[in-house]
Amino acid sequence: MTRVDDAAGGSPLGAALAAAAALVPQGAPGALTVVSDGLATDGDWARARRALELRGLPVHVAPLEDLSGDVYPVRLVPLQRPRVGATARFQVELVGEGARCDLALVGPDGELARAEDVACDGRAAVVLEFEPRAPGFLPLELAVTVREGANRVTTNDTLRTTVAVDEPLRLLYLGERVARGGEELGALLGGGFDVTSWQGEALGPDALAGYDLAVVDDLSSETLGEPAQRALVDAVREGGLGLVASGGTAAFGPGGYHQAPLEELLPVEFVQKEEKRDPSTTLVVIIDTSGSMGGNRVQLAKEVARLAIRRLLPHDKVGIVEFYGAKHWAAPIQPASNAIELERALNRLDAGGGTVILPAIEEAFYGLKNVQTRYKHVLVLTDGGVESGAFEPLLRAMADDGINVSTVLIGPEAHSEFLVTLANWGKGRFYAVPNRFNLPEILLKQPASAKLPAYRPGSYAVRARGGAGWWGEVSLEAVPALAGYVETRGRDGAEVLLETVEGAHPVLATWRYGLGRVTALTTEPLGPGTEPWREWSDYGRWLARVCERTATDQREPFRFTLVRGGDELVLRAERRAPGDAQPRAELLGADDAPARELAFVERAPGVFEVRFAARNADEVRVLAHGGEGPAAQRTALVSPAHADRFAELQEDPALRLDLAALAAATGGARVASSDLADAAFATAGAAGPVALQRLWPWCALLALLAYLVELFVRRDGLAFFTRP
Repeated sequence: MTRVDDAAGGSPLGAALAAAAALVPQGAPGALTVVSDGLATDGDWARARRALELRGLPVHVAPLEDLSGDVYPVRLVPLQRPRVGATARFQVELVGEGARCDLALVGPDGELARAEDVACDGRAAVVLEFEPRAPGFLPLELAVTVREGANRVTTNDTLRTTVAVDEPLRLLYLGERVARGGEELGALLGGGFDVTSWQGEALGPDALAGYDLAVVDDLSSETLGEPAQRALVDAVREGGLGLVASGGTAAFGPGGYHQAPLEELLPVEFVQKEEKRDPSTTLVVIIDTSGSMGGNRVQLAKEVARLAIRRLLPHDKVGIVEFYGAKHWAAPIQPASNAIELERALNRLDAGGGTVILPAIEEAFYGLKNVQTRYKHVLVLTDGGVESGAFEPLLRAMADDGINVSTVLIGPEAHSEFLVTLANWGKGRFYAVPNRFNLPEILLKQPASAKLPAYRPGSYAVRARGGAGWWGEVSLEAVPALAGYVETRGRDGAEVLLETVEGAHPVLATWRYGLGRVTALTTEPLGPGTEPWREWSDYGRWLARVCERTATDQREPFRFTLVRGGDELVLRAERRAPGDAQPRAELLGADDAPARELAFVERAPGVFEVRFAARNADEVRVLAHGGEGPAAQRTALVSPAHADRFAELQEDPALRLDLAALAAATGGARVASSDLADAAFATAGAAGPVALQRLWPWCALLALLAYLVELFVRRDGLAFFTRP
């Protein structure tokens, strides 16, 4: 029989198996018999089981029934490192059958969180939330009060632990669009962030070293400046700074950080779309209807006019002036879509009268002055018999006002020097139309490409992507529509977490850049684009989670972990940023006063360890440092009492040792505890089973024989042996 108790008087089943196996000499036959319910305070029985399997020692088991029927807490763990002002979430796990309980999480200053009427039917998990008020070590106690159901033991209704609370994240807000934007962002994110607004001071490495996260909110590239942008790039890439780039036209696309140093950090590509536009034009056709245009010439002029008008679009305008010694508006300036009216005006034209063209051009000039179109053009169709006059000053004045004058020579004449000169003065073109087989293509305007605005106002439904780490408890289906965003494309290697349903354009995208992380929010977190999100109850919590995930702990030079194994603890420091900083640590005593310095040993390049002893029943607090100076890394770590074990009567049934599987794996037998006395167990190394025998009948027979021999000897024994 082997009895093994831990320092707290528990039931370490793994240690008991190892101790019992050590009593069997190597190579000698033997067997172990375990009488247990499988619950243990250490939970570390896998190694002992494996050793028994390798030695071939059978383990015979007699399972005991768990008769407690009790309700008690087995686990109280934080779901993430608590931070001052941010919502800390703790998961509580209960075991019990058919019970209803009230839970209260209590700190030094009173109750922090509560859950009432929690049903526990076998196992229950509950999340409790509260906001820590101060950094450092926070002792917590979970109290369970049973409303209904069995609670046969009351000494295990509480569970104690201590957690290390981090300081708020230091956030630098860079924005100018929203007045007091830093204060508004801080109120939206909550108390887990210490927000400082940028006042235009220089952003060098020393200035940025004091922050965990920078938020650029629709701040123009010119205002931020190239030196500050390069400092941000270096701080993210080499110093691990987190960066959230957000906003509208001043952040993304043309007019934002296009071709600026900050562009290379962003996980999205700028998109500049262009639209082919046909600019509006007003055309005034001046047709010579003098006598010299008789016959086919006036008809040829009409065909040229029709061809020019057909090239126009409905948003263009057309007017027709005829001259025959006097000027006359055959069709006032009107939309080109009035095709029937314009055709009728052309059909009414007929040759007759003198050639006086200057007044007609003046009439067209005055008519075009009050027209608002992109282009204005006058087309003069004549056979070249034009009177002399002050054409040059008139046409040059028209050209200065943006009115171009082109001339068309109608008829078989090969050339007209005067019409060429008119076209030059009017900054137009000269065309010759000798017959109907040589109709020209009149160029009245040049189609242009216009850049579309990058910011897209409106209402845009969005859908969530990405893992739960970016969303937490926020419902992915509850994100409201956006009122505006900047259209971008996700870069290769970027993770798109939120996108528009129409077009799948990124709204939230993130990636690692050097040692830091950069997240792009392609809308204004405090502007009109997110106006519908103001009514979203989870907006602040979700945005705070995005900022927290972006502000990675890679900014700290070391990753510290504290692991307990029984009565030994291992403090490890892993270097994550290049440099010559050395880790330091202090083991804290009562009232968090330094008890002694812990000396690290470099076990591998960039990996430092220190091992020290402490009773498993004692809580251990450590303060670790990375680097020197007031801005150096400072990390608090704690290993609660029984961190790798359970207290007696608070064992977790989920970690129960499967006794039947243990017997099957080692070749042992399983019997009921009530039949243990009559059981026959095999022993390793024996030829067969060894039965238990009752020895008292044989002892009684031997005693009777000895008594009879003694009587015989006393009465006649000597004479019998000496008789002749």
